Amino acid sequence: MRWRHAVFAGLIPALTALAAATEDAGISVRDAWVRETPPGMAMTAGYMVLQNKTSRPQVLVAARSSGFQTITIHRSITKQGMTGMEHSPQVELLPHASLPFAPGGYHLMLLNPKRTLRAGDRVDIRLEFRGGLVLPVAFEVRK
Repeated sequence: MRWRHAVFAGLIPALTALAAATEDAGISVRDAWVRETPPGMAMTAGYMVLQNKTSRPQVLVAARSSGFQTITIHRSITKQGMTGMEHSPQVELLPHASLPFAPGGYHLMLLNPKRTLRAGDRVDIRLEFRGGLVLPVAFEVRK
């Protein structure tokens, strides 16, 4: 009887972890695209719609790609009539919500591309969330 208790005691944390991992899979991306770059251009921007289908907030903390030297999260802002950008170290995605990354709002700043990006190309970017979830996303290059 004692072994049965030990098996069930070990099973509960495993099932809890599996449920959490399954819920984490509820984060998705749609309409992911990157602006085409002219030759020699040192930066471009990436856009998408993040969707959180989970019951808890998710926090995007980083993005990485072998196709760029650096990727940072930015937001376009207007202060005192001047439009500019500010770095966002993280972005919280509320439960059961969508968050657009679009021109004039949140976006990924893609710095120093390793190659010229032409319309129709694909760029692979890994989105990293607090808690260790990594979501690989293929971004389409558009004009």
